[in-house]
Amino acid sequence: MKRLLFSLTGIVYALLGFSQIRGRVLEIGTKKDTSTVPGVILFWENTSVNTVTNESGVFTLKTTSETNKLVIRATGYDADTIFIKDTTKFITLVLKSGINLNEVDVVYQTTGTELSYMNPIKVEILNERSLMKAACCNLSESFETNPSVDVSFADAVTGTKQIQMLGLSGQYAQITKENMPYLRGLATGYGLTFVPGTWIQSIQLSKGAGSVVNGYESFTGQINTELQSPETSDRLNFNTYVNQNGRNEYNLNVKHRFNDKFSAGILSHASFNPLVQDFNKDGFADIPIGKQYNIMNKYSYNSGKGFEAQFGVAYLTDYRKGGQFNLTAPLATIPLYGIEIQNKKWELYSKTGYVFKKKPGTSMGLQLSYLDHEQHNTYGLNKYNGLQTTFYANYIYQGVIKSAANTYKVGASYTNDKVAEDYRLFNFSRNEKVGGAFAEFAHNTGNKFNMVAGLRADYHNYYGLFFTPRLHLRYALNNNKTVFRLSGGRALKTANVFAENMAYMATSRNWIIKSSDLSLPYGLKPEVGWNYGLNFTQKMKLNYKDAYVTVDLYRTDFIQQVVADLDGNTQQVVFYNLNGPSYSNTAQVEFGWEVRKRLNVKTAYRFVDTKVFYTGGLLQKPFVSTHRAFINMSYETKNKHWLFDATLQYNGRKRLPQTHTNPAEYQRADYSPGFYNVLAQITYVTKIKRADFNIYVGVENAMDYKQLNPIVASDAPFSPYFDASMVWGPIYGRMLYAGLRFKIK
Repeated sequence: MKRLLFSLTGIVYALLGFSQIRGRVLEIGTKKDTSTVPGVILFWENTSVNTVTNESGVFTLKTTSETNKLVIRATGYDADTIFIKDTTKFITLVLKSGINLNEVDVVYQTTGTELSYMNPIKVEILNERSLMKAACCNLSESFETNPSVDVSFADAVTGTKQIQMLGLSGQYAQITKENMPYLRGLATGYGLTFVPGTWIQSIQLSKGAGSVVNGYESFTGQINTELQSPETSDRLNFNTYVNQNGRNEYNLNVKHRFNDKFSAGILSHASFNPLVQDFNKDGFADIPIGKQYNIMNKYSYNSGKGFEAQFGVAYLTDYRKGGQFNLTAPLATIPLYGIEIQNKKWELYSKTGYVFKKKPGTSMGLQLSYLDHEQHNTYGLNKYNGLQTTFYANYIYQGVIKSAANTYKVGASYTNDKVAEDYRLFNFSRNEKVGGAFAEFAHNTGNKFNMVAGLRADYHNYYGLFFTPRLHLRYALNNNKTVFRLSGGRALKTANVFAENMAYMATSRNWIIKSSDLSLPYGLKPEVGWNYGLNFTQKMKLNYKDAYVTVDLYRTDFIQQVVADLDGNTQQVVFYNLNGPSYSNTAQVEFGWEVRKRLNVKTAYRFVDTKVFYTGGLLQKPFVSTHRAFINMSYETKNKHWLFDATLQYNGRKRLPQTHTNPAEYQRADYSPGFYNVLAQITYVTKIKRADFNIYVGVENAMDYKQLNPIVASDAPFSPYFDASMVWGPIYGRMLYAGLRFKIK
């Protein structure tokens, strides 16, 4: 691997120059707007040299000596032609129906999160500026400065972080990588740590029912991660990071353009956790030691005549070891209670597409991927082994009905998940085969009204035929400054009982699965639910500066659900099919304002009411804060050399599973206290010719707040009372970190 990385570094410095223009397409009429437009077609007039903007609205287009007239075509907008004076600058093109774009010389600043006003589906785009606000070593840490997603530790021994969205665990959000399924099956438990932060170009976050094109599994929304592309990324991007716990990371991304049609890139990552620390003196390592090696090779081809292709291969190995290292607890037992997590994963993927030149807005594409994931874990005396192979195919055809105001997508997909697992006395295997077809219609009445209606039908070899309807409506007033959105849709998924509940393996609880039909995976019915959403967004001026308010109201109703019951018996975790109501109501208000030039403030408050019907009745779901508040401030100096970011989070109290049947010393309160968390970072930015050099220092949990005694019965880990899953707050305390970034454009 070291030889490969050194070779790749050499390749980067040997890159041949090429001429191309890079830019971004926005959707509203002033340069300060931050809403981007994906899927825009751009080409040089009277030539076949063309491109399409990606999910972040970014494009790269080869220049030509034949003309400087750039033609832009986008659904819902008039086709336009502009003159490009300087092809060496990063340009921003602003779309507005009926208005000529004219010549463009743009310097574009972003606050980090881009909120769409035109899309009928509410989408937040977290770009590279947003990811720079925090340490962001991997995908699980990318949401620390975002109010819509909660990040917390899954347990007190594995160091794994989990997310929550709309009051529900991350498994109910459809998490994709470059719009292909990613966090599924075995990857549910630890997969968020498998995507390094420096690999991420942007994250598209949508709440509620998603598009039927992407599948049927989205209950609370979709989180799509767009990785660095060989066509648009920097020629070299090196990042290194170290923190107070001794965690050190090294990331190297390189690319090479062979010619104007073909380019390749390598994304590489190595991280190490060598230091054992036990600040709370419970005999267990606060954060496990370990190492991860992760590499991805990507290729991109654009024929210039309509055919495009992306394909690649990736390999990962991740190892972590925790548990009892230092016997500081007075009643520590022998043998030691150890935690060992091992993951090996490799994958292949391809995305091919064809744009019909003579039919604007018409294209077709095929997505293919294959995954092999192997996992071996040890929790004290218990072992878990899992093996998963997944094949995925998705064909999409997009066309126009009479005019660009009416578009449609039709296609078909096939997924084959083969999973084998064993834990304690359980031994489960399944081979899920799902074939389906979908159709989605989009109507656009000027800029005021949009509708996206979709329906897909899938046949599952275990669950039979089922349908997934989705509907999104948008209505705008006041020149698109006032936007209302409505959404609704159905979702279905197989509950991955082991992968989604690995935190409870780090306990002495007996696992009981109450199967209702042995012919189904785990003997349990699929999870089925409906999500309904209402969004209001208002753009305004305060003291002549841009500001916005957005209000989200969402409800998720489960028809069927696999319940993990921790309350019926303190020494058990029981899984069974829902027999009663289960729902989550979420209300969030967010306010953002550029208080003064280059000083931005974002505040948010969220109320969550999530309840599940257990055998003991309707109870609040444990480990979910009813109230959460958030404020983020960012400032950039006039010379753009210094960036300052600070975030204050308030996490309200959470219900905890009952422990009153334990001995007194092993009992916990019914509710956790509320607490505050402060994150801050300072970045120094400078340029050396065409290279960017950044140095950053920061702190997580600056107030040094931590949960006392996060492990129940840490002094007796082999007793029936041991439980490391009762985590509701930080377990490490203040964490200082530093790093540097070096980029060659």
